[in-house]
Amino acid sequence: MKRGSTVACFIPRHMAVILLLGFAMELRAAEPVTIVAGPMFTVTGKDEITVWLQTNRPARLRFETHCHWMGKDDRDAFDAAASNRSCVTLKLKVRAGAIYGLKVYEKQTASEASTANAEPIICLAYRCPPPDGKSGLSTFAFGSCSHQEKFGDSQPIWTAIAKERPDCFLFIGDNIYLPNRASDYQATREEVLRLYCDTYDRERRVPEMQSLLRSTMSFALWDDHDYGPNNSDRTWPWKDVALEALKLYFPNNYGLPDAPGCYYRFAWGDIDVFMLDDRTYRDPNRDENRTTFLGARQLAWLKDGLAASKSTFKLVACGNQILSDTHPHESWGVQFRPERDAFLDWLWEKKITGVLFVAGDRHFAELVRKPDPKKRGPDLWELTSSPLANDHYKDGPSFKNPERVACYAGGVNYGLLEFNTVSIPERATLSIKDVKGATVFQRTITLQGQELGEPPSTRKPPAPDLPPR
Repeated sequence: MKRGSTVACFIPRHMAVILLLGFAMELRAAEPVTIVAGPMFTVTGKDEITVWLQTNRPARLRFETHCHWMGKDDRDAFDAAASNRSCVTLKLKVRAGAIYGLKVYEKQTASEASTANAEPIICLAYRCPPPDGKSGLSTFAFGSCSHQEKFGDSQPIWTAIAKERPDCFLFIGDNIYLPNRASDYQATREEVLRLYCDTYDRERRVPEMQSLLRSTMSFALWDDHDYGPNNSDRTWPWKDVALEALKLYFPNNYGLPDAPGCYYRFAWGDIDVFMLDDRTYRDPNRDENRTTFLGARQLAWLKDGLAASKSTFKLVACGNQILSDTHPHESWGVQFRPERDAFLDWLWEKKITGVLFVAGDRHFAELVRKPDPKKRGPDLWELTSSPLANDHYKDGPSFKNPERVACYAGGVNYGLLEFNTVSIPERATLSIKDVKGATVFQRTITLQGQELGEPPSTRKPPAPDLPPR
């Protein structure tokens, strides 16, 4: 053979594919482990939080926690594997109201016992929920409608929200956008689950979102676009896939054993929060004989919880609006008026105070005040915020609503709820803020549904609608 000549080596195609895949896996395994989303924190039980994060590849991790409490240092360590979609979910027992430090390390081997000489992948602190029933000051932020494709490159709204340093953030629906038509979904369960997870991955990894996830407690429910196609309902065949994906990316204790869904309840001091599922049991909007929005089991759960609650405020969060009902779009009060009205009559008959509603979906922001026509109970308020990262609906306020107090249709926005349960009277300040964190409108209300300083026997007329900016 002459010097400099080459020799062709023929390898069967299937063998070449296996070799290439093996080489790619070795290269990926050699990549340093990084966190591409999170850590995110949520409350999943009394004195229990769940930590979620996602890494760039499957990995073994060690979590080390530290808390200085009552003059003592509490330290603990937990091992976990980033496997399913490179996600990790870890439940931790905590002390109410305490501040914990968290460090996350990569473990090179399963038997590795010490991280003394290792550099953490991330190091941060988080505050645990206050004891149940404890009065104080609390701030909740919320929003809906974040599109991973239309606004995939930049979502500056998250930076503004993180600067508020809220205790909790509520993702109240359309947290991702799946295909609008049922015909656009694949044929097998495995393929559909991959679609859901790929879509969650794209939105969850938005850079601006990370500072918020790492600095607050996050909670979620779905609306139609993260449940299935546009305006989807109980007939959606992949509802179990939607719930599996939700649990993977927003871990929590959803539903009841005999009635699955994305509804659940959590406490923050003396505020009880009820997160509703407006899709799993919803009759189709097109059905002339439609009767239910929540389903009998979920509605009974909500009533029982509100009636038993000893908290000062009870916050009810839903993807669709509950009180606003003078437009042709989706709402409990538009398509399911008899069921909604019966629920409001029940609330007023029971004279339950401190109930507030928050909603999303509408692609503009709105504050509604609904009085009891029979004057049995307090006025009810609903604050709607939408969108976080999607096109806004500048014509939203064109649908007249005599119960509308204020609105904003000038761009992306988020809602802010500031509770003060140590003041006299106890109060909640409801605000809508724009992409720069500027307040667009704001009202402060009392347990009796009155604006702060407003005499109980009078009611201020609604303010004029704000023009789009």
